[in-house]
Amino acid sequence: MVDKAFRRISIDNHGDWLIERNAHLQASDAAAVMGISPWKSMAELYDEKTGRIPAKNISDKPYVRYGIDMEPIARNAFMLDCPYFTLEYHQYDILESFEFPWMGATLDGELTVASPMNPWGLPAGAKGIYEGKTGGWIRESDLAEWDGTRSYVPPHYFTQGIHQLNVTGWDFVIFHARLKRDPYRDSDMGFPDIRTFYRILDCRSYEVENAKRVLKEAEQSFWDGYVRKGKRPSRRIAI
Repeated sequence: MVDKAFRRISIDNHGDWLIERNAHLQASDAAAVMGISPWKSMAELYDEKTGRIPAKNISDKPYVRYGIDMEPIARNAFMLDCPYFTLEYHQYDILESFEFPWMGATLDGELTVASPMNPWGLPAGAKGIYEGKTGGWIRESDLAEWDGTRSYVPPHYFTQGIHQLNVTGWDFVIFHARLKRDPYRDSDMGFPDIRTFYRILDCRSYEVENAKRVLKEAEQSFWDGYVRKGKRPSRRIAI
C-alpha cells in the first residue's frame, strides 16, 4: 500500500543516506528553524543545507556511539513494555513529503496499533512513530525536561516529533527516553543509574494539531524565504 502523505526513498548505506538527507529538511533540523535548538542556530542550518559548510559528523562521539549501540536494545525493551504495537525499522529509509518534497524524515521505528485495547484508545491499524532518545544526567534537576509532568517532552524534541507527523500524516509519536548517569560517587557502587520515560504526542490533541500547522508554516518560510533565495537568516522566523 502506498502512503498518501509521502514517498519512501530506500537507501542501503550510510554515505548515500547522508547525501540524500542533507537535501531535505529533517526532523532534527526543526528546532533550529524555530530557534530553540540547543545545538544549532538557524544560520548554521542554512549553511549546511546550502552546502556552505558540511553537516557536523558527531558519530565518533562516545555518547553518540553509546546511543547507536543502545538503539536495538531500546526498541526491544519498548516492545516488551508496550505490547500494543507492531514495529518496523528501516535504518536508511527517508520518507519524503509529497506536499513539500524538501521535507523528509528518517524514523527510529514505524508503529502500527495491533490491539485496540490500549491505554490511549488508539484504533487498531493506526500508524505512529517510535522515537528513541538516549542521553545523560547528573543531578535530579537534569531530568526536569522529561519529568515535569506526565505528558511533558523537551521543546526541541517535541518539535522533532511534530515534524515527523507533518511528513508522514500519521496519528501519534511515542518518545522513549533512556537517560544514563555514570557512577561518580562511592554510594553508586560503580553502577550507572538509568531513568526511563515514555511520552506520547497524539494528533487528536489540539496542542499537537496546532503545533503541526505552526511548524509547517515556519519550515516553509525557512526553505522558500532563505534556502531557495540564497539569503542567510540572522534570526528566528516570526510567524
